[in-house]
Amino acid sequence: MNKMVRKQFFITAEQNKRLKEHAVAAGVSEAELVRAGIDLRLAGKLEKPDRQTGLRNLSGAWAERDDLDDLLRKNRRGWKRRLKRLGLAGD
Repeated sequence: MNKMVRKQFFITAEQNKRLKEHAVAAGVSEAELVRAGIDLRLAGKLEKPDRQTGLRNLSGAWAERDDLDDLLRKNRRGWKRRLKRLGLAGD
C-alpha cells in the first residue's frame, strides 16, 4: 500500500449525505470512495478551475454557522488591542 497523506477539506451537507449513502451501499469506507473519486478525476482531462468557479464553490461554506456575529465581534476586539499595543489606536 502506498504511504497515506492526511488532507482536510470542506464538502457540502448534500455531498456528505450522498457520500455516506454510497459508502454504505458499496460496503466501503467514505475515505475509500473519496480516493477513488480523486483517481477518476485525475485520470481524465485535468481542467484548471477559474477563480470565479472557486469562489462560487466556497459560497455558503459557513452558511450553517450561527455564531458568526459573536466571532466577528471577538476578532474585532482583538484588532483594537493589537493596534493599541502598536501605538496606532487612540484610547
